[in-house]
Amino acid sequence: VALAALAATTAFAQSSVTITGNLDVGYQSLDFKGNKVTNSSGSNGSSTTAVFFRGTEDLGRGLKANFQWEVDPSLADTSSRTAGTAATGTTSNVTSSIGNGQSFVELAGGFGAIKLGTPNLTTLSANGDGNSGFATAIGSGYRVTSFDAVRFQNSLRYDTPSFSGLSLGYVQSAKNDKQSLGGTTGQTGNLMNQTNGRDQATEVSLTYANGPLTVRYADLQMKQWADVALIDATKGGFANQAAWSATDGKKFSLKTLSARYAVNKDLTVGYFNQQTDSDALVASSSGGVASTARFDRTAQGLSAAYYAMPNVKLMVNRATAKNGANHLAASSAAGGSNASANLKTTVTGLGVDYELSKRTTAYFRTETNKDAAGMRSITGYTAATGNTTYKATAIGIRHTF
Repeated sequence: VALAALAATTAFAQSSVTITGNLDVGYQSLDFKGNKVTNSSGSNGSSTTAVFFRGTEDLGRGLKANFQWEVDPSLADTSSRTAGTAATGTTSNVTSSIGNGQSFVELAGGFGAIKLGTPNLTTLSANGDGNSGFATAIGSGYRVTSFDAVRFQNSLRYDTPSFSGLSLGYVQSAKNDKQSLGGTTGQTGNLMNQTNGRDQATEVSLTYANGPLTVRYADLQMKQWADVALIDATKGGFANQAAWSATDGKKFSLKTLSARYAVNKDLTVGYFNQQTDSDALVASSSGGVASTARFDRTAQGLSAAYYAMPNVKLMVNRATAKNGANHLAASSAAGGSNASANLKTTVTGLGVDYELSKRTTAYFRTETNKDAAGMRSITGYTAATGNTTYKATAIGIRHTF
């Protein structure tokens, strides 16, 4: 009996479940190219509000089983959100699922780690390193000077062990080329996507993290099979609109390089470079309108974060994205339009963090987009005549637990 009790106690000590989180809410003022909107209380001004349920179990022989379930709620607006919210700009999980963030089961050991579920892409990590902490919030230029590559449904991720700081990553989301292309029978569009996954995605990445330097390179390749938008030119990234269709798997390529270097304990600098290219993506015939979009875009950015005082961090991010000569924007006319070719969009982000304690921070963020290339989406609004400038400002509180 004593031996059994000891064995049970030892087994219990080798497994654990934790709940942690990040809560972000504050005042926000937005100007959608001449359309001014003020929120007395808006979420995610400096970071994503998220609650994490994590668990680990030591299996012995150097093996561990881990899991993560992430919920990304909105603290400022709970209307029509009782079932959770979709990940920003993606359908990584179904909209009606409360577990709408990075969620997976993982087996890790001397061979590396395998995640099954909706693991994040290295492209997302490279974006965060490159903008020095603005992440995907105000000031980052996310979905403008960087594409909205977060995660994919029903995917697998493998990471090798680190060899003197160097590791490889691989993400695979299998294609589903059997979806209905319209009509009155069967599941179509987002419903089919949420049930059986979306387009084929493969990411191969290389990360070097050693001492003060972190460098990431991610090559994300996709083929568009689903009868739902994989790419939307007006949003600068992956979208969730039933508009596109390509039965032969149109290609989309996103190559990202980032570097983050800690100059000293107070100053960190970041660099970001992203190149995009694609086949001509043909629109769905279900709407009776033919159009074409092709991506040819290069983005670059520099950023820095500096502790002016032990509890005061200053942040700056400057990034530009330019359409190439082969870029074709979505158009209601057949053949698309190259009116935005060779045009440039510039994003400037500024931020201040005042750390009230180890867990609570007061923040200020501002972002200005000089959007000559039309990369910043203003869905639901019509830009004022001649106005191509988007502005966002947030003052709030961020609390972790």
